Amino acid sequence: MIIRPFDGSESDIQAITDIDNAVWPDYPTTVEEFKHNESTRDPKYMHQRPLVEIDGQVVAHCVVCEPWWSMKPGKYYIDISVHPEYRRQGIGSACYEHLMGTLAEYGPTLIEATTRENQAGALRFLTKRGFKQTMREPVSYLYVDQFDPAPFSELSAKVVRLGIRMRSLSHIAESDPDCKRKLWDLYWELEQDVPCTDPPTRPSFENFQERTLGSPQFSADGHMIALDGDRWVGMSVLWLSQAENDKLYTGLTGVSREYRRKGIATAMKVRAIAFAKDYGAKIIETSNEEGNPMYDLNLKLGFEPQSAWLEFRLDLNEPTSED
Repeated sequence: MIIRPFDGSESDIQAITDIDNAVWPDYPTTVEEFKHNESTRDPKYMHQRPLVEIDGQVVAHCVVCEPWWSMKPGKYYIDISVHPEYRRQGIGSACYEHLMGTLAEYGPTLIEATTRENQAGALRFLTKRGFKQTMREPVSYLYVDQFDPAPFSELSAKVVRLGIRMRSLSHIAESDPDCKRKLWDLYWELEQDVPCTDPPTRPSFENFQERTLGSPQFSADGHMIALDGDRWVGMSVLWLSQAENDKLYTGLTGVSREYRRKGIATAMKVRAIAFAKDYGAKIIETSNEEGNPMYDLNLKLGFEPQSAWLEFRLDLNEPTSED
């Protein structure tokens, strides 16, 4: 077994993509998506991606990085993905020791990791090493052809009577040359109220353009914006899947604080579902922190709960046991 750095080659990229698709079959990805994410990382943040080879074949890959999405001194994020055919051979443990050895020179105090609650092996792996669960985010599916908008028609009409207009980003862009910067501002305003263990970190506008607006999963038609006059007061976002043409992913849905409890979020999501139907999607997937009111809203719209994502943390200032 050899642990070596990612070399950026097409063969390494394909190997990582293949492993990810084997580990997470519900979340198929593509080489293009990987290349985009890799090329738009902000270089000021520490990021390493070791690979594991056995007999010349890449069978696992790892990530150790500063969490650019939520920076905090001493906090790092790790991820270990071992191809299912090579598990229970000590590869994950070897990767973990390698990552912790890499981090030693940086003086880490807090390590984050994520998995899903249906991944029994990963749960055992993390808890054995002292990681503690800090957040639970249930995944939920909406089967688009089963959605009935009729029960929400009066609420949507009420929102219109309040003077709120809903427009896609592609429509707004036709007449507003500053729409990208306004979208950047709205993302930042709304993300600060998304439940999280640590506050978010705002990307630069340039990085937002490259990483978010330039993503192969980005859709201007899938960005539904709520407007009060010229003010942007909310949005609901759907992301494309390159690997699955019949599936969309909900990104951020939120409303400015003073505009909440007026039905705007519901009306935006109903409009977003209409876009999904026209697009030809069969499923919309989303995830929400279980105490977030948005999770209850999704259930009212007909989303069906699935296995949750779990966030774990290891506080290196606390004693741990691997017994």
